[in-house]
Amino acid sequence: MLTVSASKSRWVAGAFLICALTWFAGLEHRGLFTPDEGRYADIAREMLDSDDWVTPRLNGIKYLEKPPLQYWATAGAFAVLGVDEWTARLWPAYTGFLGIALMAFAGFRLAPRSPWLPTALMAAGCWGYFLGGQFLTLDMGLTFFLTVAMLGFLLSRRAGVTLSAERGWMILAWAGMACAVLSKGIVGIVIPALALLVYVALERDLSPLKRLHWAPGLAAFAAIALPWFVLAQQRNPEFFHFFFIREHFERYLLPDHHRPGPWWYFVPVLLVGLLPWTPSIPAALARAWRTAAPPGFKIDRFLVIWAGVVVVFFSASHSKLPGYVLPALPAILLLLARHYPALSERARRAPAVACIASGLALGLLAAVLPHLDARLSWTEFDAHYAIWLLAAGLVLSAAGLTGLRLQRRASDEASIAVVGLGSLLAVQIALSGTHVLDEHYSSERIMQAVVGEKLRFPRELPFYSVASFDQSVPFYLGRPVTLVRYKDELAPGIATEPWKFVSSVEEFVELWQEHAEAFAIMTPPFYEKLRQQGLPGRVLARDARRMIVARR
Repeated sequence: MLTVSASKSRWVAGAFLICALTWFAGLEHRGLFTPDEGRYADIAREMLDSDDWVTPRLNGIKYLEKPPLQYWATAGAFAVLGVDEWTARLWPAYTGFLGIALMAFAGFRLAPRSPWLPTALMAAGCWGYFLGGQFLTLDMGLTFFLTVAMLGFLLSRRAGVTLSAERGWMILAWAGMACAVLSKGIVGIVIPALALLVYVALERDLSPLKRLHWAPGLAAFAAIALPWFVLAQQRNPEFFHFFFIREHFERYLLPDHHRPGPWWYFVPVLLVGLLPWTPSIPAALARAWRTAAPPGFKIDRFLVIWAGVVVVFFSASHSKLPGYVLPALPAILLLLARHYPALSERARRAPAVACIASGLALGLLAAVLPHLDARLSWTEFDAHYAIWLLAAGLVLSAAGLTGLRLQRRASDEASIAVVGLGSLLAVQIALSGTHVLDEHYSSERIMQAVVGEKLRFPRELPFYSVASFDQSVPFYLGRPVTLVRYKDELAPGIATEPWKFVSSVEEFVELWQEHAEAFAIMTPPFYEKLRQQGLPGRVLARDARRMIVARR
C-alpha cells in the first residue's frame, strides 16, 4: 500500500502532467489571429531570415514600436523547432507556465507553512492568466518578468534573510525589471517603481528604498537592458523620439491610437478574467488589507498595492486593451492563495459555484448560437463551434459539482485542484474550437490553399496587399507583400523606406498591367470594384474576408 506521502507525490505529479499537457496542447490548433499574432510572428520570422537582431521589421518595414526580447526568443524557437504556430506561441506559453511555478515557489517561501500546490492550480485555472499564455502578444512576457521583479523584491524583504541573500534577490529583481523593459518598454520600470513608492507613502517607511542594493542592481539592469537601446539608436536615428515619445508618452496621454475605453474598462475584464476565483477575491483582498501584520515589511499590503497600481495606471491611459491588466493577476492570485483557508465556507465554495454557473451559461450559448440572425453571427460556423462550447460547459459544470462535493468533505486542496484543472481544460476546449472561425480572424486557410504544393512565391515575384493588410499574410507567405494604399501603424517605417509602398490604387493598377506575373490579396468587395473597372486577373482562392488574385 502506498504511504500518504508517496500517494500525494503521485497525485501532485499527475496534476502537474495534466496541467502541462493542457497548457501546451492547443498552441498549434488555431491559425494566427490578426493583427497581433500575425504581427509578432512575422517580426520574429523576418528577424531570423534577415539575421538583423537589432531592428525589428514587420512585412519588411521598420517596426520600432516594441523592444525585441520576445522577437529574439521566438526567432530562436523558429531556428530550433521550425516555423509554425506552435513555436510562434511558445514564448508566451512558456513564460506563463514558468510564472505559475514562480508564484507557487514564492508563495511557499513567503509562507512556509502554506501548501504551494493550491497557488499553482489557482493560477493555471484562472481564465485570464491562461488565455494570456495562449495568445501571441507581449503581455505574458511582460507579466512574467514583472512578477520576477516584484517577487524578487518581496523575497528579499522576508524576516531573517541574510544580507547576501537579500542582495541576490534584489539583483534578480533588477534583472527582472531589465527583461520587462526589453519585453514591452519603460512600463517594466514604471509599475515596480510606482508600487514601491505607493507602499512607502502609505506606510511612511523609507527603509525599503535604502535596501534596494542600488549599485549592483543598476549595474545588472544596465548590462541587460541598455545595449539594445544604444544599438537601435545608432542604426535608426529616428528611434529615440519614436519609441520613447510617441510610443510611450503620447500613447499613454493622447487618444491618437484609437484604443479608447472608459475609466471602468478593466472592471469587466477582471471579473471575467479572474474566473472561476472571482467570487472569492473581494473577501481575500479585504482580509489581506485589514489583517494586522507583524512588525516589518507588510507583504499582503504590498501585493494589494501591486495589483492596484497596475489597474489604476492602465485605467488612466488613453490606450486600453484587455491584456494590459494581466500583470495584476499574479498579485491577486497570490493574495487569494494566502488567505483562502481563512475565508468563510461560503467564500470557499464560490469558485465551484462559479464553475457550475459558467458551464450552464456556455451550454445556453451553445444552444442559442446556431439560431442567431446572420447579421449577428457567422451562422455557417456557429453549429460547429457550438459543439466546442457545449463540451467546455459540460467540463466546467462537472468540475464545479465535484469541487462542491469535495468542499463539503472539508477538502479545500482537492476542491481547488478539481476546479482549477477543470477550468483549465474547459477554457482550452473552448479556445481550441475557435479554429472553425479561422477564416474570419486569420489568413491561414486561404494561404495554405495557394502556398506550397500549388505555387511558390519567391521574393522577386510581385505580391500586393491592396487597400488592407492582414498581418498574418506575410508569416504564412514566408515573405513580405507590397502594401497598396495602406499605412496605419506602419506609417513611421514607410516614411523612412517609401520605396516599399504603393501610395494609390491607380499606381497599383498601372504596375499590375505591366507585370507578366503578379499576385494580390484584397477584400472581395474591393476586388469586385476593380474587376468592374477592367482589372485583368483570375481568382486563385477566396474566403469570407479575402481573395487572392493572379495576374494571369
